[in-house]
Amino acid sequence: MSNSHSGKRDIWIRGNRRAFGAVLFPMLLLFAATVFCLTPAVGEVHIGLRVIAATLAGFSLVVIVSLLYWIFKPLLAYQNGYLLVYLNPPQVIKIPIDLVEVFFAGQSDSFMPNPMANRGEELSESRNIVIRLAERATEYHQRKVKPIFGSWEDGYIVVRGTWTEPLNKETFRFLNQSLVAAHRQQKETPKA
Repeated sequence: MSNSHSGKRDIWIRGNRRAFGAVLFPMLLLFAATVFCLTPAVGEVHIGLRVIAATLAGFSLVVIVSLLYWIFKPLLAYQNGYLLVYLNPPQVIKIPIDLVEVFFAGQSDSFMPNPMANRGEELSESRNIVIRLAERATEYHQRKVKPIFGSWEDGYIVVRGTWTEPLNKETFRFLNQSLVAAHRQQKETPKA
């Protein structure tokens, strides 16, 4: 746990780098191929094909930048007495750590198609991180977040496991131990 006066951000949960990387590689290939099509090495190419190549290059570049952003951006972090929640990019929502009560596992739709499911079951489920906030924190009981990353209502924040590093018992143990340490640090830090 970092010193509350240091300003250092402790990352508690990272994004799913494997998922982002799996999409990043084909996007890099698409970008390289379309940029190559725009070079003189290809020779004479119809203007319509050049426009399509430029459009695809631009699209893939936007996706690449977005993926790189998420590869290096945490989903949950702690800094200076606040839990930092990154579920509504590019905004970060700061919650005073003393209003965070516990982290526990949950389950909900992953917002990803399930190829093994019957037609009636279109979405697969994912294991999630659920964060319970104190009842007294009424101003933090609801926030608008990107549904693909999670939800936030009635004092519960859900971080979809689809977009996190792997979730297991050790993950929740780490989160709750970090929370206890942060609470302890808050109590020991003299108020200015």
